[in-house]
Amino acid sequence: MEIINRRLTIHEFRNYVRDYFFGTHPANKLVIHHTWRPTKSQWQGQTSINGLRAYYEGKTWPAGPHIFVAEDGIWLFSPMNKDGIHAGTLNARSIGIEIVGDYDNEIWSGQTKENALGVIQVLMEKLNLNASNIAFHRDVSPKTCPGSAITKEWLFNELSNFRIKPRIPNPITDGIPVPADDEVLIPIWATDAVSFVLKNRLFEIKSKDDVRDAVKFYRFYQIIRDV
Repeated sequence: MEIINRRLTIHEFRNYVRDYFFGTHPANKLVIHHTWRPTKSQWQGQTSINGLRAYYEGKTWPAGPHIFVAEDGIWLFSPMNKDGIHAGTLNARSIGIEIVGDYDNEIWSGQTKENALGVIQVLMEKLNLNASNIAFHRDVSPKTCPGSAITKEWLFNELSNFRIKPRIPNPITDGIPVPADDEVLIPIWATDAVSFVLKNRLFEIKSKDDVRDAVKFYRFYQIIRDV
């Protein structure tokens, strides 16, 4: 079975999708699932991906779902420019998105929720889809998938209020940040100040105003230090 076997952050996924070729007849719907098993607590990243691949190969399937969304990232599985196997009559021209966990009694939460909403939003924008193009596995199956607690009304409400959080470059670990569409860009002249604030955990850098405050604070600190 051919799988991509790659883990991405939501920002990496967005960049990946931006240039991705979905084929001459791209997917025209998204199908949402939950893994049920493994649960969030059972998920082990690469080990779980290997196990899922073996499971599908044991069923002699040539493909599986396209994406597994977990707390540790977004795992690319079957190529999105080919039909996967995940939802019976909904397989054709669809992208199967598995949300790791059991959602019969609880809704998505934590980073899994952020990643799931982000993946759905990014793909909807890229493929020009709307709410009518979002399907649940249970639409064509007696299963509760993607979980009894997940309703389309809840999902669409969450999506309407969702925006991917900007990635805040950390000068300590990233060096000079590379510009991106929605990042809080840290100018070279501000990196020392921002590094000082982050290293000493004085406050978080979440906006351009925070960058300016960091520079002011750092300059004040230097004046006090030199007195």
